[in-house]
Amino acid sequence: MTLVFESVVDFMPRIDKMTPQRLDSALFGMGCSFESEPRFGIAKGVWRTTLGYSGGRYESPSYENLGDHAEVIMVEYDPLALSYGQLLDIFFNRCDCRGNSPPHCISHVFVKNEFEKRLAQAAVARYKLRFSKSGYVKIAMHKTFYKAEQWRQKRFLRMIPPLMDELRRMYPDEDRLIQSTLATRLNGILGQRSSQGLSFPFLPEDVTLYDLSDSAAGILKNAMGLPVKKVTRTKRIEITFAPRKVEL
Repeated sequence: MTLVFESVVDFMPRIDKMTPQRLDSALFGMGCSFESEPRFGIAKGVWRTTLGYSGGRYESPSYENLGDHAEVIMVEYDPLALSYGQLLDIFFNRCDCRGNSPPHCISHVFVKNEFEKRLAQAAVARYKLRFSKSGYVKIAMHKTFYKAEQWRQKRFLRMIPPLMDELRRMYPDEDRLIQSTLATRLNGILGQRSSQGLSFPFLPEDVTLYDLSDSAAGILKNAMGLPVKKVTRTKRIEITFAPRKVEL
């Protein structure tokens, strides 16, 4: 009889277990979308962000063939913790609302109903008054959202291979990884670090809820300039009984 000990990780980060079951979604076009995604990714009340394309008539757009679509960010948020109006504030604080941008980079707010439309119109008026700008923001009805290619998702996280490798060990496939709250948070942290002239904001939860390994937590610590506590993962040990050959 042979005893084979195998370490099996059956694990989901606590931050993902905390994700509310009911989330609303909002759709924004902000020019180069991957640079704008981090601002939403670290906002309290936002749980998932996904890059994609929307606004046009062309079916199944891609990065190489956008047609008449705009690059957009799908933001999934808890309406009990964050209002649509507050999302608009995040949008306009980061928005580069120039009217001379290429069609796929024009700033968009895609609304789902008349209430959101009125809020968006009021936000545009406040933006112009506050910054004395005549920037252009297109307000349009919500249309089909086409998710962007995997390689375009969570750009700043992908720039740190050790962190990306750690998440690949946590999630069974790339889509689950991209849709996770942990990936959204880490991409937000790393994206803010990469932004010039931006001070690091207050995070929406304790970073120990990310359940990172010591090495990954060290990378995050360097990015944030904050101490990260050691977190021990739970592992399950399986014992496999291999058949034994018996000679007669």
